[in-house]
Amino acid sequence: MSNPLVAVVGQSTERPGFRAGLRALFDGYRYLFRKPDVWPLAIVPIFVALLLASIFGVLSVKGALWLVAKYMTRENPSTLWTIAVVLLNVLAVLMALVVALFGAFALGKPISGPVLERLVRRVSTDLGAPEWPAPTLWQDVFRSLQSTLVALVFTLPILIPLVIIGLVFPPAAVVTTPLQFIVTGIGAAWDFCDYPLSIRGARVSERIEFVRRNFRAVLGFGLGLGLLLFLPCSLVVVLPAGVIGATHLTVLLEKWEADAKKLSA
Repeated sequence: MSNPLVAVVGQSTERPGFRAGLRALFDGYRYLFRKPDVWPLAIVPIFVALLLASIFGVLSVKGALWLVAKYMTRENPSTLWTIAVVLLNVLAVLMALVVALFGAFALGKPISGPVLERLVRRVSTDLGAPEWPAPTLWQDVFRSLQSTLVALVFTLPILIPLVIIGLVFPPAAVVTTPLQFIVTGIGAAWDFCDYPLSIRGARVSERIEFVRRNFRAVLGFGLGLGLLLFLPCSLVVVLPAGVIGATHLTVLLEKWEADAKKLSA
């Protein structure tokens, strides 16, 4: 029976873009829910992510509310000021939860590395991708930490100023909040997509170049991850489903690039 994913790639003359990235994310969810035999593997990263999200969520929300109370308290505040503080508290809590979720999944990924690696290999095999040599446990955890650090290096210098601007000048949240949403989504997309790339043994520079070439597809995948913030139930399984979806996208892009190279040769 032919692989529908490979068939689609073979018919496409244009590099997979935004829609392909968005579709790949939901392909990950579909695959997970249709394959009960992978559920025992998926439970491990789900448990780790929920535990970390609970811990980080409590700490980050308390910290955000403390910062608002410390810097936005006034004696005899006006009605407008009181309303502004209430809205700022709501935004601070929302952003604190986003940061907590990002941190939980970023840290949960290397902790669950060996299990996620097995998921990636299973999905890659089902999609007809070649098998890659299995890394050692240390290599697996190190590569996962490496990708997480790259995501933080690129996103934190942008996210931190945006958060500060939103706290110091609340009306700017109309602009800073969507920007934080986009940056967080792209960072998470890199973290997920880097996993199937890293088990191939590719260097960080090669993985970054792959993402750069396919930025539109990665952006679609990342904004899809961001949209899941509005569907809390889906976040429970976002770590295994996201890695599975990233594997779908990576195999799709690799197949397209291989076919394009053959045609240009």
